[in-house]
Amino acid sequence: MIHLTRYLLKHYIRSQKYVAPVIFYIITMLLIYSYKPNPVADSYSVTAMLLFFGAAWLGLTVMNTESAGQYQLLVIHSGSKRKVAFAQLICALIMQFGLTAITVLYPIVTGMFGRLPSAGEWSMAWAGHLALSLLGLGLSVFFQKSYISMLSRSMPLFIVVLLVSLVQGSLSERLPESVQWLVKILPPAFYLVREMMLFEASKMGAVVSTTVWAVLYATVLLIIHIWLSGRRDLRS
Repeated sequence: MIHLTRYLLKHYIRSQKYVAPVIFYIITMLLIYSYKPNPVADSYSVTAMLLFFGAAWLGLTVMNTESAGQYQLLVIHSGSKRKVAFAQLICALIMQFGLTAITVLYPIVTGMFGRLPSAGEWSMAWAGHLALSLLGLGLSVFFQKSYISMLSRSMPLFIVVLLVSLVQGSLSERLPESVQWLVKILPPAFYLVREMMLFEASKMGAVVSTTVWAVLYATVLLIIHIWLSGRRDLRS
């Protein structure tokens, strides 16, 4: 598994498909910190929201790196479709952790905050960014070419799902009460960003419970993807 993951990571880096999502995300983050001082909780909540999009985009590029023929060779050499799928997820998580580390550490190292974050804010920043990046990955795997072969079909739907996940709070207020339950089954990105933004006024338990909810939601999505990858040849 280690050799397979290392190979996939090297191949992904050589493909340079990470350039667009990484550069776009970093430039956007730098624009947010173009002035100082910045409020800690508000700034981290905004960058976490952006990372949700960036991680989803990055995850999609990881999943779509191998061609159909290359994928079949990887399955033959590894002996399992699920091993390949799991190794792909590890590659995406490694890249996303790098973005998370940059996001959390950059404003502290460059003195963009008016003060150093408290222990609670420090924990909130790491947990929130990691949870939202994992949630973005969990969504992205179902929009790769293995599930939806045409990019022109997958990308509009992918963008809509990401956007709806971040506006579900206001969306639920506009829907009839009989169908508001549909909003509850959406990815909880909105609720986690909201708790991060209101960190100073909200209780720590609310942040923890929302973070756990997001992580469990993403984990279920990834487990379903790995299970499906072993049930059929997704590249056929």
